[in-house]
Amino acid sequence: MVYNYALYTALLFYFIVVARFVFYRHRIFQNRWLAAAILCWPVFMLDEWMRLWQLTQLAPLYGLSDVFAVLLMTCCYRVVKPMLLAYPSTRSRLWVPFWVAVIIQFTILLIPTADKLQWLDASPSGHPLLLWPAYLASLTTGFCVLLIGILITEHIQMYHRNLPEQVADVQEFRVPRLASVMANTVVVAFASILLVTAATFGFFIVPFWESLHHMALGVSLLVVLFGLTFPRVTSPSPLHYERLDEGAAKPAEMRAVIGQAKRAMIDGKNYKKIGLTLKDFSDEAGVDPTTLAIALHLELKKNFRGFVYQYRLDYAKNVLLRSDAKIAKVAKRLGLNSDKFMGDVLVKYLRNSQEPH
Repeated sequence: MVYNYALYTALLFYFIVVARFVFYRHRIFQNRWLAAAILCWPVFMLDEWMRLWQLTQLAPLYGLSDVFAVLLMTCCYRVVKPMLLAYPSTRSRLWVPFWVAVIIQFTILLIPTADKLQWLDASPSGHPLLLWPAYLASLTTGFCVLLIGILITEHIQMYHRNLPEQVADVQEFRVPRLASVMANTVVVAFASILLVTAATFGFFIVPFWESLHHMALGVSLLVVLFGLTFPRVTSPSPLHYERLDEGAAKPAEMRAVIGQAKRAMIDGKNYKKIGLTLKDFSDEAGVDPTTLAIALHLELKKNFRGFVYQYRLDYAKNVLLRSDAKIAKVAKRLGLNSDKFMGDVLVKYLRNSQEPH
């Protein structure tokens, strides 16, 4: 009875996700892929609907729906990647886990319908050589969700790590909740793999391990879908990460790029622009963003954020020294919500600028 209530609660949560998507769809990255992911969820939970509503006439389809969890995560990957990268690659190998899961899922057809009807009442346990199709399909689903979840988490971590390289106002473009949601999905997928493995070899008897497997993954995937229905402001990175890690550029080219960047910063007063991104600034300055990032590191020992803030602090110093403007007003003009933070940073900057070099 408790499990049935949990299923109805999950279903209610799903309708909330659908409603949020419909309401915010025009403000969501890659909403077509997210729509596909949302449609996958109830199909993934098909076995549990059979148990809940005693849909014995659908017994031949029992065990064939796990692959939709992999499809859901693949669609989520296609949603998240363009949020983080300005020029995302469309590699066909992204679909390899899905097709592997499809092939393995079809082995469920080797199991007689009579056995599937029994599994609606109690999941199988032990006998891995005899019942391997049931176990292998669930294990494959867990591994594929784990793999794609790790890929998405790594992309988010790389995005956050390189955010100061490509935006001036880091806090406006972070996606911390999405990172924690994806990390949680990885943990749940790993726990699901352990659960299925224990049931496969009969380490302990869990009469409804399939339901636990579906519910754990299902709720975790619902949270992922819910997180993606929030409109987000991100700065898709224009950086070529391999070139940035190598840090190789010709000295003359770096000096020319920095010269162009300094002129564009002053002439266009870009330091006053809240939410300034490396991509927009590079387009205006007419320079390659990755080359500029490398040049700032090697020539000025700064990232893009530090480069912009140097001009912002110069501007703040001039305003405060030449007028009666308050720090709070200047901080607000530069997009800083804390005048105390502005004051501390500015005092430190003034001290450093007065020290002999």
